[in-house]
Amino acid sequence: MIRKTFHQAARAFAAIVLAGVAGLGSASADATDNFPIPNRMLHTSCTAEQIMAAARDVAPVYYERYMIDYNNKSPELHQAVQDRIHWFYAMDYAGRRAYSENLATDIYYEKLAFAWPNWAKLFFNNHGVAARTTDVCEQYPAQDMAVWTWA
Repeated sequence: MIRKTFHQAARAFAAIVLAGVAGLGSASADATDNFPIPNRMLHTSCTAEQIMAAARDVAPVYYERYMIDYNNKSPELHQAVQDRIHWFYAMDYAGRRAYSENLATDIYYEKLAFAWPNWAKLFFNNHGVAARTTDVCEQYPAQDMAVWTWA
């Protein structure tokens, strides 16, 4: 009797699970204009240094957290981060959008993320920070590498 009840319960559970999975449809991931990289970062004409300077002034907590984490990395990683973010901002909107799409759909696309998962957090996350920094970033010098040095 117990065995029969167990089998009935197991079949009922399996039916519920299968119905739930069937109702989900096929899974897909794609980027939107705000994920994983905020739309304002895809469209900005500012450099990484201008965005960092703006973040230092309008969102100092985010800048400070990023720089503390950055300073705990090796000089080789510092250079890799700078090179990669300069590469990103050197692209036009279409290139940045394609990069965003690749980030959203391929976990292995950005190799730098395996060395430091938050390497681009100041630039690619925090939609409110992105909005505030891109509103004022053009007021800052475009090539001020001093923003990468924080004490």
